[in-house]
Amino acid sequence: MLNIQTTYDSPQMAERRERILHETRKLINEEGLEGFSMRELSKRANVAPKTLYNAFGDRDRLIGLAIREMYDALRYNVKFKTSDKTLSGLLDRAIVLNRGNLKARNYAKAVATIYFAPGTHPELRDILQEMAVGNTSEWLTDLRTKGQLHDWVDIEHLTRHMANMEYALILDWATGRVKDTEYLFRFAEIVLFSALAATRGEVYEAAEAMMVQMAETREVPSFGNPVIGHQSS
Repeated sequence: MLNIQTTYDSPQMAERRERILHETRKLINEEGLEGFSMRELSKRANVAPKTLYNAFGDRDRLIGLAIREMYDALRYNVKFKTSDKTLSGLLDRAIVLNRGNLKARNYAKAVATIYFAPGTHPELRDILQEMAVGNTSEWLTDLRTKGQLHDWVDIEHLTRHMANMEYALILDWATGRVKDTEYLFRFAEIVLFSALAATRGEVYEAAEAMMVQMAETREVPSFGNPVIGHQSS
């Protein structure tokens, strides 16, 4: 079983852990998954290769933890003006979080490659799926209670299909098949197409209105700039 939760008993060990994870993300961004080397990572993090395996178990677990912690930190430190339990909020977060990919092509490509790789641990793939769709499952479940979700929709299947489409788009963009200027537009399409197929009532009408606006302006919807900084609990 893949368990990416890791605890440390001292500030020194915690500092070493963060240094390793930071260098892991840098190495992925610079070299991509193909050029990622545990030996090179050990040099950059100034630890013995054996230490990496003792502390994190294996390469997949280390990469998974590095990816997840960066994602969690971004979500925790960005305060959005929209609710993550609305279509606008889901789309807002998708646009903002994926705008960061434009500055980290190799990193985004590596994450998508890990997601589709046949040998990726199922729990790691589940983590990456959750990162892709955010609170979509909770949002859809809430819509079902309100009667705004079609009865035939299987929420688990829909969110998995959305994650598949999103990571496929990332690979297309990272390998040059989708232009930088089209990337966020195509990402918004995935969210809105899914909403149009699965919902009815007010949510459907909102999704349709946003699609019409996008078709006319060729721009993604704007929800106001989020606030970057630590959110108080």
